[in-house]
Amino acid sequence: MKTAAWMVLAYRSGLGHAERLRIALGPGPDPEALPADVLEREAGDLEQLHELGVRVLTLEDPEYPARLRDDGPLVLQVAGRAALLDEEGVECLAGHRQLQDLDQRTVIVLSKGMLNAKTLLRALHDPIRDGTITLVSAEPPRAAWSPLRDQRRDELARRLRA
Repeated sequence: MKTAAWMVLAYRSGLGHAERLRIALGPGPDPEALPADVLEREAGDLEQLHELGVRVLTLEDPEYPARLRDDGPLVLQVAGRAALLDEEGVECLAGHRQLQDLDQRTVIVLSKGMLNAKTLLRALHDPIRDGTITLVSAEPPRAAWSPLRDQRRDELARRLRA
C-alpha cells in the first residue's frame, strides 16, 4: 500500500509540487491518512501496471534516477531496466515516433500513462525484455495524451539527457 500512497500523493493530492515534495522528502505519504477508496483505486492501477511488467518507482526506491532525485516527479512508471535512466550515453527520446532503426540503448519518455500505452508495450516487448529500451512515464497510469503532458514529457526527457 505504500507505493499506492505515493501514487495518491503524486497524482491525486491537489497539493502543489513544492508541498508534495516536502512530504515526499520528509516523512513520506501516510497510507492511513488517505481516503480508502482513492488508495484502493491506485492499488488497482498498480496491480494492472505490474501485470504489464511496469514497475513504479518512488523517491524512496534506490533505483529512482539520481539525476531526478532533488526535484523530479514523485513517481515514475518504468518498463524495462530502470538503471538505463541514469546511464551515460543513452539516447533519450521524447515520445515514440522516431523508433525506426534504433541500435543503441534508448529511453522513451511518454506523455501519457502506461495503462494507455499497452500497444506500445506489446510492440516493444523484446527490446524492453532485452534491456535495450526503457519506457518511462511520470503521468498518472490512466492519463491520456495532452499538450500539457507533452511539455512535462519534454522537460523530463531533457533532465534525463543531462
